Order: sequence, then C-alpha cells, then structure tokens
Amino acid sequence: MKGIKLPERLQKAAQQVLKHRYALLVLLLGVALLMIPTGRGAESPETVQPEASLEPSQATVEERLEDLLSQVEGAGKVRVMLTVRAGEETVYQTDQTTEQRQSGDGTEETVTVTTVLASAGSSAEEPVAVKVLSPVYLGALVVAEGGGSPSVRLDLVSAVSSLTGLGADRITVVKMKAN
Repeated sequence: MKGIKLPERLQKAAQQVLKHRYALLVLLLGVALLMIPTGRGAESPETVQPEASLEPSQATVEERLEDLLSQVEGAGKVRVMLTVRAGEETVYQTDQTTEQRQSGDGTEETVTVTTVLASAGSSAEEPVAVKVLSPVYLGALVVAEGGGSPSVRLDLVSAVSSLTGLGADRITVVKMKAN
C-alpha cells in the first residue's frame, strides 16, 4: 500500500486484514469447498428406501415364478407354492475387541462385539452389510393345467430347480383340476 494515501480508518482495517490473511484464506477456501456440488442430487426422505424393502418377498417370488412358468409351452395356468427354511439374511460387518484383566483369582477376559456403522447422510447411520444370504428353500409345489404331460412336467421341474436351487426330488408338479 505504498504510494496510496488512504484515510486512517481504512489503513487500520487493511492492516487487520493483512494480519489475519491466512485465517481468512482458510475460511474462504472452506466456503468455496462447501459450494462445490458433490454429484448427488438431493434425496428426500420419501424416496430413500431401506435395502430390505428392495428385496422380493416370498409372495412376490411365487408370483414371478407363476408368471414365468405359465410361459412354458403346454403349461397353461400355473400356481406355485414354495416352502422356506430360512428367509433372506443379511450378514453385517462387526468389530471384536478382547480385553484381559489380571485379578486375584486369575485372568479375566472380556470380548465385546459391535456392529460397524457407516454414515448414510447428515445424521443417519446404517450397518455395513458384508453379504446377503439367499433364502433356503425346502420344496416347491407346482400346480399346472398341463401338469399331466411328462414333457411339461420335466420342463417345469427344470425351470424351478434352476431358479430355486432345489433338487428334482424336492419339486412336485401336479395337474390342475378342470373347472
């Protein structure tokens, strides 16, 4: 500011700014970083759904199977029932800490297991999923209009087996009664 004659008040203000220039630079840089878009659109709470609700329910799986199996040539109208030993299960990441203490009676060991949480937004936290285990099916019953034909039965058993992982001995195909 050499060569420029400023009023005394402006000179003092300029000296204060120069004195704290690094703090002001950091503050301005922080504001600039906050203004940079992150690439994610704003998500309203109504549009965010938990992962579990995205997975098909048992009834939905049966309906999808019925729609698919009814497309098999000669099958006609189809009804499906699946029996399940265990539904879909999510395995979450955990941390385990072991603490050992010496006491008069000997060594005491305490094991603490906690679920790992990840930030899902400004204030929400969700557990970290390691893997999702598929449902375990026990058996399937397929009632089809064309269930009397051996070739249709074979096609239906093959389709259900490949979709559910069941063996052919756990899938029964029967003919639907005529109305």
